[in-house]
Amino acid sequence: MQTLLAYAFDESTAADRAAAGLKRVAEHYDPLWPVPERRYGRDAARTGLHIFDEAESPWRWPSWAEHADLCTATLYLPLGYERVVGDLEPEDAALPLARELGARPAAVLELTAPFVVATLDPIGGELSLHTDGIGVGRLFELRFPGGWVWSNRPAAACRFADLYAEPDRAGWRTFAASGWFMGNSTPIDKVTAVPGGAVVRYRPDAGGRQLTRLDAVAAWAEAGRGDALRADRVEATAEALRGFGRSLKRMLPGTVSIGLSGGRDSRLVAAAMLAADVDLVLRTNGAERGEADIAERLVSLLPDRMRPEHVVNRPKADGDGQVHAVPEDTELVPNVLRWHRAQEGLRPATSMATGAPTALTRADYIAVSGAAGEIARGYYYPPDHQQIAALPTAQRLDAYATKLSQRMLRRPGISAAALRTSEEVLRNDLLAAASAGLADARMLDYFYADERTRRWGTVPERIGTVVPLLVPEFVQAGFGLTPAQRRQDALHNNLIAHLVPQWADQPYYKAPVGAVEAPLRPRLGRAPDREHVTRILTAPGAWTDGYDQPVVLATWRRLLDGTGDHNDEQLIQRALWAAVFEDYIAELNGTTRPEPQAALELPPSATKQGFRPVVKARRASSRWLRKASIRVAPK
Repeated sequence: MQTLLAYAFDESTAADRAAAGLKRVAEHYDPLWPVPERRYGRDAARTGLHIFDEAESPWRWPSWAEHADLCTATLYLPLGYERVVGDLEPEDAALPLARELGARPAAVLELTAPFVVATLDPIGGELSLHTDGIGVGRLFELRFPGGWVWSNRPAAACRFADLYAEPDRAGWRTFAASGWFMGNSTPIDKVTAVPGGAVVRYRPDAGGRQLTRLDAVAAWAEAGRGDALRADRVEATAEALRGFGRSLKRMLPGTVSIGLSGGRDSRLVAAAMLAADVDLVLRTNGAERGEADIAERLVSLLPDRMRPEHVVNRPKADGDGQVHAVPEDTELVPNVLRWHRAQEGLRPATSMATGAPTALTRADYIAVSGAAGEIARGYYYPPDHQQIAALPTAQRLDAYATKLSQRMLRRPGISAAALRTSEEVLRNDLLAAASAGLADARMLDYFYADERTRRWGTVPERIGTVVPLLVPEFVQAGFGLTPAQRRQDALHNNLIAHLVPQWADQPYYKAPVGAVEAPLRPRLGRAPDREHVTRILTAPGAWTDGYDQPVVLATWRRLLDGTGDHNDEQLIQRALWAAVFEDYIAELNGTTRPEPQAALELPPSATKQGFRPVVKARRASSRWLRKASIRVAPK
């Protein structure tokens, strides 16, 4: 629920405007605080720094600290801070870390994302904001008439500035094609994401706002050259992971819950935390046949002194196996609107399958994520990447851009403008990789770290989600791997064996050939408010800029008829997510959106037999089921 607000006005006669802006922000979020909140902050003549946080925070790291000459606000938990300021307790480390980042911005290369550190000189008025090296920690910027505002919530920036908000056309185009807001785009026009490794400074008497950036991903890629599996480098990476665990233990007393699946990333994360002697509970959801068996074997191999509590759940299928996160009678449109109120458009549209919260996310526990492990696995590598690497520079970049576009951008039902905008962002990121000296398929690893890891997913929604595999040494080692080592999971295997030797050479989970576990039936076409959805999708709106509306309507007809598949559901999820965001924007502006009026007709039904659900022989993603299951039973 942390909400940062930093501002700078062009003129020094803006004290009343600042107070009014803070009041609007507080009033907007008042219905959304899950627990009593408190605002901390200081103001100078033209600048100010404030943070809303729980009145009684569970964390030892303070979100606000101040001294006579410096105030600092911290978002998230800057794990590994000891590498920068020494062995200080979290309660004492916020100001030293802020001072060190101010004096030495390159210290960002030693810290693990996500974090945002903001500082204010209450005497001189200088304001500084630092993002983590990748930019996983959210910081958004808005230039408005007469000043600037920065926040981790786009709506907070708009309310402070008293700006009439509108959907961002480029952002929603990239969302349509890729499923997330690419580059520095956001759901709201004029609000932009501050990139990773950035320092935003506002000096009232020395040029105003300035932004400098250290390309941390490029720096880590350069540092990672050489044999990543050399014994001393494996030990250095393992020690960095153990150090992360030790830093984590200091942040919140008590037990840390970690998911242990049959996969490589969760196993490596669990091994690192066990090696750091973190007090753990391991949790396994046996959504796929045989996966829980592997997790149970791993735990059984641990010596008694290391063996933590292990909780295994197995979802019960409803009837013929469908598993959903919300009841069948949940209305789609109100659920999507609740998601937008809580996450301001930034959530993936697949969240439509889960019940939306009615308040901001409270973070009173640690969630250890296995995200970013694909940096060491060549996530976007095409089969012919070595042949592409041998092409001349210009052709090589074109080929990688084409392969990446084909891999990650949706085409059916997406407008040509959305594809062009998304491909431009994609290509610009590959150009940045080339400028950093990456000439082969590691350009795609750069894209994975700088774009997908930064902008996709839900890690930055809550303060207590931490990502061990973003320790700098792991990222560096990932860039040092050969393609063959990536295919063999060599970095994961070596680190797991080094951290927990009992787990060496234990196989990862593989679904049985031909297994179909808990198939997911398309269900949007059966929603109780499907007529309302039809009115929305047949009406004009800003959302149609990113979509081919006739194709969307034909797809919706298939879902209504029960002949659609999961790809059809994906398109409707994204289109409806974008369309309902316009209702949220109207709420944000204090207006009411008119009832949608159809501009196009829905195609006629192709079946006379009503709804006939089609089940694709598709194994449901265990990751989705772990999030989505609402009925679980112990083994």
